[in-house]
Parts: sequence; structure tokens; C-alpha cells
Amino acid sequence: MKTNRTATAQRSAELEAVSAKVAESSARLKQLHECSPEEARAMRAERGNPFAPVPCPTVTVLEDAIPCHDSSLSVRRYTPDGCVSGTSPALVYFHGGGYVLGDLEQYDTLCQQLAHAAGCIVVSVDYTLAPEAKSQQIFDEAFTAYRWLKQEGAAWGIDTARLAVGGDSAGGNLATAVCLMCKELDVTQPSFQMLWYPVTDYSMSFASVDEFAEGYFLTKASMQWFASHFLEAPERGADPRVSPILADVSGLPPAFVLTAGFDPLRDEGEAFAQRLVGAGVRCRHVCYTDTIHAFISFAGGIAAGQEAIAESGAELRKAFAV
Repeated sequence: MKTNRTATAQRSAELEAVSAKVAESSARLKQLHECSPEEARAMRAERGNPFAPVPCPTVTVLEDAIPCHDSSLSVRRYTPDGCVSGTSPALVYFHGGGYVLGDLEQYDTLCQQLAHAAGCIVVSVDYTLAPEAKSQQIFDEAFTAYRWLKQEGAAWGIDTARLAVGGDSAGGNLATAVCLMCKELDVTQPSFQMLWYPVTDYSMSFASVDEFAEGYFLTKASMQWFASHFLEAPERGADPRVSPILADVSGLPPAFVLTAGFDPLRDEGEAFAQRLVGAGVRCRHVCYTDTIHAFISFAGGIAAGQEAIAESGAELRKAFAV
């Protein structure tokens, strides 16, 4: 095992060099909690991501849509060369960004790389952002996308018996919310959960939230800013669907939970993995100890990001083989 990976949530003695560069650059910018959502989105679009994962030429990318009530959700389908005939397993991917930021384009090359590593179709969902939508609507959109793919995905070459969910940060929270909704509504569960540094506790009470409150890309103030736009009211954060650390997680699908050593969300991610195991759910947790929140989005510069994509792909392949 690489020295920057452990099975427990901990930090290395030093922050990896490119991770430190990203964190320092972010700290010099106007902070999210000082911006409106529109301003924050514009700032992110203008800056771009010089460390985004590189494109993957062996993956075909198609624009599509999934019906959602009286409208539709835009999605982007990623099909690696090995999945062009017959039916293949698939991952429904929900992007991060605190439910306020992020879009299909910003996660495009990441999803290409993930589809290649996992040898599966990836369907990236463009759910409505907050504050234009709040938690209940966003959860409903994600659940609708999953249920439609479960019922109709064969038309896209998907083996609907091997349909996983996953995402990073807020997207990890959304993937688990889909699983909890399946349990509540007696809908067939996804076959697997892939959770990258997921949000699991809107009380923000774990020690790592304060340990890395400033200076490590994601800050406590920005987490509070995200929550203020996403939640219908502060007390909504105590809903087990919103904060799955509070949920009865028995019967949920097997999971892979990945955390980062210098991430405010580190401890709640590990605690959620432990909660799954305690409920009898097969779950593996790994912490990349020398890097920051969202490091996989910087896999073009942070070597650990590309390693994490490869490791996640291997976990998906193993899950789909069962």
C-alpha cells in the first residue's frame, strides 16, 4: 500500500506539494462566504481548473436527458470502448460543489477517467443547484434519475442489475440519500455506493471541521455558506436523509468511502464508514493522508487523485463482478 493511504482517518506530517499550492491559491481568492452564489459560480468558471484530470480518448461522451416530472434532467453519458456492445454495469454520478456549485462540464474529464478505470458506463447527472432548489427537490431529482435508469437503462446499454451510485462531497451525500430513499420507498437498492469525501453531518461537529477550518481549500465558513443555501431551514440538517450519520443505514448497499487527511470532512466520512460496518453493511474506507478535500478533481496535478480514480475503479469492478 502506498504510504499516503491508510485505513484510518489521519493526516501526514506534511501536505503534498500540489495540494498545498491549490490550498494556498484558494486562500488568496475572495472566499465563498463573501460571495453570492452567482458570483461564486462566475468566479469558478473564469478561473477554470488547470489541474483537471486529462481527457481519456477511449471513452465516448454523449449528451442526453432523463425525464423528471414535467421537465428533464440533463445528463452526460460516458462509455468506455469495452462497453460498446451488449449491456454493461453503470455508475450514476452526482458531482460535488456543496449543492451550490459544479456542473457537467467541470466534471467531464474526471468522469471520463472514472469510466475508463472502472470499465463501466458513467451517467453524470446535472441536478438543479441551490438556492434555486433546496434539499428536498434535489434529492427527488437524484432519486428520479436513479429510478429511471433502473427501469429504462437497458436502452442505453446498461445492465440494470449492476447499477451503482456515487459522487464526491455533496454528491456523495446525494448518492447515500438515494439509497435511503430506496429503503424508505421499497425500491430496489443500487448495487454499490462510491463515496468520495462525503458530507454526512450537517451539525459540523466532528473534530476535523475545526482542525482544518481555514487554509485547506474547503473551509468551515464555506461549509456553513453551502448549508445556508441548500437547507430549507437550519433544523433540516438534523433529518437523517440530509445527515446520514444519523440514519438507520442497515440494508444499504456495500460501499467504498474515501477521505483526505487535510479535509474538514475527514472525520465524518470515516465515522459514516464505521456506521455502515456497524449496521452490517460491507464497507471499505481509505484515507489519502497527505492531501485536501476535492483532490480527485485536481488529478491532473495531484498524483494521489489519479491513484484514487484507479483505486475507485478497481473497487467498482470488484463490486460489479459479485
